[in-house]
Amino acid sequence: MKKSAILVLVAALTIALCITLMPKVFSQPENVQILSYSQYISPYDSDYLIVVGEAQNTGPNVIDYVIVTGTFYATDGTPVMYNYAQALITQILPQQKTPFYISFSEANSLIGDIDWGSIEIKNLTISISYAEPTDSRQYQNLEITSHTSSTDEDGYYRVTGVVKNTGTQSTNKTWVVATFYNSTGGVVAIGYSAYLTPSSIAPRGTAPFTIYPADYEAVANKISSYSLLVQTQNTAPSATPTPSPTASPSLSPTPTPTEAGNGNGIPDTYVYAAAAVVIICVAIGIFALSVRALRRKRVGAR
Repeated sequence: MKKSAILVLVAALTIALCITLMPKVFSQPENVQILSYSQYISPYDSDYLIVVGEAQNTGPNVIDYVIVTGTFYATDGTPVMYNYAQALITQILPQQKTPFYISFSEANSLIGDIDWGSIEIKNLTISISYAEPTDSRQYQNLEITSHTSSTDEDGYYRVTGVVKNTGTQSTNKTWVVATFYNSTGGVVAIGYSAYLTPSSIAPRGTAPFTIYPADYEAVANKISSYSLLVQTQNTAPSATPTPSPTASPSLSPTPTPTEAGNGNGIPDTYVYAAAAVVIICVAIGIFALSVRALRRKRVGAR
């Protein structure tokens, strides 16, 4: 009787432990920190409010991608609107940063018509709702060899520069992401280039880029500095690459982030998940056998 009770207890504790650990296998939102964000009304459609910001991977693992969620609350704490978006950088290395861009409209409202000037929609909370670790890494041997900010012939602010492939692998679909900051270092805008030409940058080859801030009319007069980061759909040939430094801070958005870098190895997280599932199944089997043994003893005792 005591032996069966102990088996039941061990099985229950094992199941509880595995259930506790399972969500952390696939997502690590606690390892991504929101650094800053700001908001503005879209200059192209006043029904839309835009939130831009920057997050940083503060954990030990490469993060495949990040989902950022924004929620507006009424003054009494009632949620009135929410939306989410994928951050613009994929396969984010430890300590690397990624910008994000979330748009809100009446379609995201929980209370019907929205007035952006209403006192009921003043409280905004930005949080990380998903951050999946990965064993894949983008090709790291792409370096921004020069960059500068200027105005074009029409007076629009822009950032131009050159990307060089310093490695031995040709690239496939490469672009540059920019994060723009105000005088105090807060994020006020994001932007990214078109795919660079040539689309495949050969080893030692170069490609120019040009970036304008998104929603230009609403953000151009707020910009004091920027940071740049190269993105590519190539994966790194090595399992332990180191990021190539750039002349400015890190930054972010991507035209096709979901296609960037697919490794052939099985991520450790999937192995851990499979092991957890096996443990749970074994624990459930032990629990079932223990319960059956208890029932048989009770019937025999009668």
